[in-house]
Amino acid sequence: MRPVSRKLLCTALLAWAHEGAAQADLCAGAPVLACGAVVSGNTAAFTADLAPFCGTGDGTGGGVWYRFLGTGSSVTASLCGSGYDTRLRVYTGTCAVLACTVGNDDFCGLQSQVTWVAALGTTYYLLVHGFGAASGAFTLAITCPPPPVPMCYTETAIPYSADPYAGAAVTLSDDWHSGVVNIGFSFCFNGTPYTQCVISSNNYITFNLANANTYSPWATVVVPNALPTPPHNAVLSPWQDIHPGIGGSIRYQTLGAAPNRRFVVSYLNVPMFSCTAQLYTSQTVLYEGSNCIASQILTKPLCTTWNNGNAVHGLQNNGGNSATVVPGRNNTQWTAASLGRLFTPTCAPCSTATTAQCLNVVLPIELLRFQGRNAGAVNLLEWATASEYQSAHFTVEHSADGTWFVPLLTVDAAGNSGAVIDYAVKDPSPKPGTTYYRLRTTALDGTDELSDVIAVNALLPNNLHVYPNPAHDALLVRGAGARANGAHYSIRSMAGRELLSGTLQEGRIDIRTLSSGVYLVLLDGDGSRARQQFVKQ
Repeated sequence: MRPVSRKLLCTALLAWAHEGAAQADLCAGAPVLACGAVVSGNTAAFTADLAPFCGTGDGTGGGVWYRFLGTGSSVTASLCGSGYDTRLRVYTGTCAVLACTVGNDDFCGLQSQVTWVAALGTTYYLLVHGFGAASGAFTLAITCPPPPVPMCYTETAIPYSADPYAGAAVTLSDDWHSGVVNIGFSFCFNGTPYTQCVISSNNYITFNLANANTYSPWATVVVPNALPTPPHNAVLSPWQDIHPGIGGSIRYQTLGAAPNRRFVVSYLNVPMFSCTAQLYTSQTVLYEGSNCIASQILTKPLCTTWNNGNAVHGLQNNGGNSATVVPGRNNTQWTAASLGRLFTPTCAPCSTATTAQCLNVVLPIELLRFQGRNAGAVNLLEWATASEYQSAHFTVEHSADGTWFVPLLTVDAAGNSGAVIDYAVKDPSPKPGTTYYRLRTTALDGTDELSDVIAVNALLPNNLHVYPNPAHDALLVRGAGARANGAHYSIRSMAGRELLSGTLQEGRIDIRTLSSGVYLVLLDGDGSRARQQFVKQ
C-alpha cells in the first residue's frame, strides 16, 4: 500500500463532494454473483463509498458493490487484469453494520484478489474500488473449487442401540484432547489401519496421534475444510462444544471377541458449554472386521447462546479436502434423541467381505448376561439383552453332560429394542445334580447365535449341594452333612487322580491352587455323601 499525499487527498475529497452528476451505487440491492461469474464494469461512473477498514481503507474514486451467498467452501474474488489500480474488500453483516471478512490492495501487480471460506448461507458484500482517487474499467471473477470428492462411505439412519455406558474413564478439561488410547484391534479408517486414537472433550475421535494432550477446537466450521481449525482424520459424532470439565463422564471400552470386537467411546450426561443445565449423551462405536462406524445419540440438546448452536456430524479425511456428512448437520443447528447413524466403507481396503453385513454387525441381539440358579423344585434361568434388532425368539436348551443339548422351551423376543430387557423362565423338572444350559437367539432372517454354557446344581437326594458352578476361588457346600465341620472332601481330576483333600471348614473349600478345568468333588460327612462335577475358571 502506498501513502496518499495531503494534496492528492484534498483534491480527491473536493471532487467527491461535487460529483452530483455521477451515478450512485448502494450496498443495499447490490447484484448477486455466483460461483463462476465474471462481470465487467467501470467505477468511474459511480460514487465513492465509506466502509470499515478491511485489509485496506477507503478510496475517493468510484466504488461498486456486489453480493455473494456462501457455499460452505473457499471462494476467490479476483480483479486481476483490470485497467486501473484496484482495491477489493469483503464484508458480512448488513449494509448498515458491516463486519470485515478480508480485503486486499495489490495482489497481481496493482490489481486485487482475495480468498476466504464462505460459510454456507451467509451473505457477503464485496466492494470494488480503487487506490486513492483511481477508478476505471474492471473485471471481477468469482471462482470456487469443485465439490470435494466424497470419502468412501455411505451414511444411513439406524435405530438407537447403545452399549452399556461403561469402561475406562477419560478425565478431560474443557477443549482438550486425551492421551493416546488403544483401540484393542486394527481399525481401517479412510484407507489406513489404526490401532490407536485420541478422544476429544468436544465429542470426536481423531486418528492423528500428534493431537494427544493438546488443545481441542470448539468453534465449529463447515467441513471439508483444509484449515487447521477443524479436526482432521476424525469421526465427528458430532463435533460440538461440550464441557466435561464440570460434569458428566467420558469412557471407552473394547467389547466382544475377535474378529468381531468393537471399540466404544461414551459421553454420558456431559453439559453443553454455556447451557450447563442441558446434558448430552451419546456413543461412537468402531467395528472390527467390517470397519463400520456407528454414532448413537441418546440426547443432543440445542444451545443457541453459544457458537450459534452449531454442530458437525460426519467424517473428515486427513487433508481436510473430503468429508461424509449427515445431511443438514454440517455446522448447523439441530437436535436428536434416541437416534443412530451408520457410516459404511464402500471401497478397499476398508470395505471388506464382512462389510456387506455391516447393519447386522452393528445391531446384533446384544446379550448382557445368561445365568441360572436352583430354587428348590425348579431351576430358574434368567437373561437380559442390551439391544435387539429384528430378533425372533430365544430357545433355552439343556443337557445332562454339557455336550448333547436339546430344546427345553422357547420365548418370544422383542423384535427391535435399544433398552435393556430382562427375561426369566423355569425348568420345572430338573434332574438331581448338575444340569447344563445354553441360550440360542434366533433373528427374523433365521440366523442363530449361542450363548456360553452355564451349569445349575439341583439338590442331590442326600441333600448335599456344591456351588457356584463355574467357580473361581472357592466351592461352597450346603446341606445337612455340610454343617458338620468334620465332613471330609476330596477333589479329583476327571481321570480320578486326587488333587486336593481335607476337612470341611464352615462349608468352604479353597480351590485357588487348581488350574482352570473340569473336576469332581466328593463329600463324606454326617452320614451324607455326594459326588458332583464342577468347572474351575
